Amino acid sequence: MSTGQAARRGADRGTGRSVAPTPGARGDGPRRHGHVRGERIFISYRRADSGGWARSLHDNLDERLGTGRAFRDVAMQGGMDFHEHVESLLDGCDVLLAIIGKSWTSMTDADGNRRLDDPEDLVRREIARALQRPDVEVIPVLVDGALMPKEHELPPDLAPLARRQACELADSRWDYDVDTLARRLRVLLGEKPRRWRPGARVIGIGLAVAVVGGLLALWPSIKPQGVPATKAARPTHQPQGVPATKAARLTHLSLDRDITFGQYLDRKELSRKPYTASVLGRRGAYVAFDFRVEGYRGKRLPLRWQLIDARTGDQLDQSRDVSITPDATTDQGSWDVWVPLPRGHRRLYVQVQLYDDAGLVPIGRLRTERFAGPGVR
Repeated sequence: MSTGQAARRGADRGTGRSVAPTPGARGDGPRRHGHVRGERIFISYRRADSGGWARSLHDNLDERLGTGRAFRDVAMQGGMDFHEHVESLLDGCDVLLAIIGKSWTSMTDADGNRRLDDPEDLVRREIARALQRPDVEVIPVLVDGALMPKEHELPPDLAPLARRQACELADSRWDYDVDTLARRLRVLLGEKPRRWRPGARVIGIGLAVAVVGGLLALWPSIKPQGVPATKAARPTHQPQGVPATKAARLTHLSLDRDITFGQYLDRKELSRKPYTASVLGRRGAYVAFDFRVEGYRGKRLPLRWQLIDARTGDQLDQSRDVSITPDATTDQGSWDVWVPLPRGHRRLYVQVQLYDDAGLVPIGRLRTERFAGPGVR
């Protein structure tokens, strides 16, 4: 690869802040996640598509995870092999965040060719190399209202990306979304919650003992008149209606396996006007269920569905996050979704999952029976 080619590849990024690779970052095999190292998160992006989003995310992850944990640009020196340098950085990471904006799949080079169709495209090489490694977690990060690319829109070496669970960062809820992603990254990197230092714990216990001792010594002088010394304290009862634990249940699942999008809009009494005839005629599945949530009042609980090929176990499609926000300590209601179906698949099923307010742990799950897709008799 010539210096001119390297310059053209780098031009897609721009000259943003660069972070040098960690010495000795290249691994000799799968890494264990028992300890924390620097620069373990690789941020892959196109500057013209999502440069500002990538920069903001990098800075916010620095604040939440510590400076230097993530890097988003490649530092190059004269005479350095461009691809080898990128690959050495990728070999030292545990997580790759693929930042996807609205034009990520359609951006073209100076000759009008789509960048993703070029095997030497930097972004394509970054993600493809990470997907080849079983010890690297690849997370698509959708920004600026972008949709998850379909498998047919991607070159073969990026096709597995379409089956990865995406994370959406919306400008209207930026802090919440970044907090959720940061918590997920901490789990993936094997970090443990911060604990009290032993010295602080000893000091706290000592202060508590001193306060209790002082109150006992002063009790004869401050005891209210008329209170018998032997009167037992009344047991403290948990307020009624407050559950002891958090819980969620999804029940009463129903499935209509052959309904067009237009029919779905009619059923929901929604307008057909914004949609074309081809969109309205697309066939899909209608899934409805009831939910009951306890202990999550005021918390935003992400709700996601996945369309699964029952024969191979591959994820064919997934939803963008919607959410349930309970108005009471115990809340219940019903929910429904329309899932577009691909043609020609003999066995499909839809899985619906409700997650905790961190967006990490499923607290409720349902799946439909297996059914045939459109065009299968």
